[in-house]
Amino acid sequence: MRYFDQTQRSRRFLISATFLVLSFFILLLGFFNLQVLHRQYYLDISIHNVIRQVKINPVRGLILDRDGDILVDNRPSFSAALIRAHTADSTINRVAHFLGMKVNDIKARLRKSPRFAPTIIRRDLDEQTRTLLEENQYFLPGFELILDFKRYYPQEINSPHIFGYIGEVNEREQKQDPRYELGDMIGKAGLERYYDIELRGIKGVRYVRVDASGKMLGDYDPELNVPAIHGSDLYLTLDYDLQKFAESLMIDRRGSLVAIDVRTGGILALVSKPDYDIRALSGKIDADVWKALIEDKAHPLYSRSIQSAYPPGSTYKIVAAIAALQENIITPSWKAYCPGYFRLGRKVIRCWNPKGHGELDLYGAIKNSCNVYFYQLGLKIGLETWSKYSKILGFGQKTGIDLPNENAGLVPTIQYFNRIYGENGWTRGNLANLAIGQGELLTTPLQIAQFVMILANRGVYYRPHLVDHLYNYQTHKTIYFPTESRVVSEVSSEVFDIVREGMHQVVNGGTGWLGKVPGIDMAGKTGTSQNPHGEPHAWFMAFAPYSHPEVAIAVIVENGGSGGGVAAPIARKFLEMYFYNRLIPRPVIKKDTLQVEEGINPLPIDSLAPTPILRIPEIH
Repeated sequence: MRYFDQTQRSRRFLISATFLVLSFFILLLGFFNLQVLHRQYYLDISIHNVIRQVKINPVRGLILDRDGDILVDNRPSFSAALIRAHTADSTINRVAHFLGMKVNDIKARLRKSPRFAPTIIRRDLDEQTRTLLEENQYFLPGFELILDFKRYYPQEINSPHIFGYIGEVNEREQKQDPRYELGDMIGKAGLERYYDIELRGIKGVRYVRVDASGKMLGDYDPELNVPAIHGSDLYLTLDYDLQKFAESLMIDRRGSLVAIDVRTGGILALVSKPDYDIRALSGKIDADVWKALIEDKAHPLYSRSIQSAYPPGSTYKIVAAIAALQENIITPSWKAYCPGYFRLGRKVIRCWNPKGHGELDLYGAIKNSCNVYFYQLGLKIGLETWSKYSKILGFGQKTGIDLPNENAGLVPTIQYFNRIYGENGWTRGNLANLAIGQGELLTTPLQIAQFVMILANRGVYYRPHLVDHLYNYQTHKTIYFPTESRVVSEVSSEVFDIVREGMHQVVNGGTGWLGKVPGIDMAGKTGTSQNPHGEPHAWFMAFAPYSHPEVAIAVIVENGGSGGGVAAPIARKFLEMYFYNRLIPRPVIKKDTLQVEEGINPLPIDSLAPTPILRIPEIH
């Protein structure tokens, strides 16, 4: 009996000891889990219960014109934010009521946000709503008002296709660039997007003490705080007086005007119409306004200058002429007879002049824009040579302008036609059509303006750009846009001189006489491109002065009809403003921009002398 009791006590002791050991082991595992495996997680919670990092948004960089006039500025703006770790349902319900939002929408947004970082749920609060929230902030644990900035545009500033707009980063954009955080405001279009990293600056950090409910009690240690760094300011090549005038010339029209300083590639004016009020996309974007812009059949969000691609019409006859001359297929004296039509097999193709132009050499064909001459010339050139020189002269590829979403256009090749129509499925008629800038050929207004720069400089050109330089607030240095000179070395200066003379005759008694600026010797080319959806598009391209070029311009008016009658007068008025009514001095061109490849004739040094500024009473 005593033996049985002793055995039972031993068993109980063993069970108790085993239980204690297991309990101690479980506690040990728990401590290991807390102190080792999840140490950082609980440390973060502990720290955030006492100290919080508050991100300080930097001031976004300004955008200024060449004279330093501010075009895009900033104004303070307040946003409503919630911290998920400290926000109760009662706070969400009250904030939703004050902001007129749905509770479920706020909760859905919070579920995707970090626990301790403020999540913005409404931007650009009006004064009444901000005051209401401030008065009730004590009863809203987890709620914060965040000082932010929104874009501000001085009076008379618009040009939305140049500046673009900013908006909140989405998940796709954040994954593409880890420098972005959810909730950041980034550039969505135009210069705002292209130069977003430079414009946005660098965030600062402030360390503050908080209580258990998340309310801020003051700075933790001011010496640990890091100030935000102002975003870089962009200084443009634009003369905004010229830009405004160019926009006024295109009011109530659809189309584009692009003007380039041929000595640097700097954009002087870039207009796309129709457009929209840039202020409509500043700050909080109204859903109805955005929907109206998206559904507008005139496509005001679309930059016609760099995104729309059109058949260039007769402006492209200059490309055919260059190809034929450079390949020694013809000389300037080669003639063709124009009776007003051209018979190609069983098909009859009409010239724009039904009476015909008679017998013409190359100069006369360019001056009078004779279709029949260039139909025949296109057949002599052949598709392969025509495509080759189209690409040499910058077509079918992006110019590289500092704006996003540029269209490369389309230069058809033999491979392209074989893919579209099948081998032997296309005819010589396709080539004849291409030679006069019709058919499958597509170009942007910017490409045409760049082409005029090439012609003006006899093959020397520069990458088109809007930003001249930027000022970096972190390094306190001014960084200039690198002027990238390029050379069309495959075409001789003699060939350029021939086509330039043809264009000179266009504005001196030819189809482009309405584009001539009084007192300014210049050269140009008209174009009227057929449009299957309505009236033809009106084109005009030009450069001036003829001997010492400064500016190249391209104008297109959709469904405008005659290039000489509609587009040319618009270009003339712009150039009149440029040469006669501008009171600011011409930019100083650095000598190093004249460095070109060996064997290519650069612009003469005296071409850099400023043109005297004349005055006339008004612009006609």
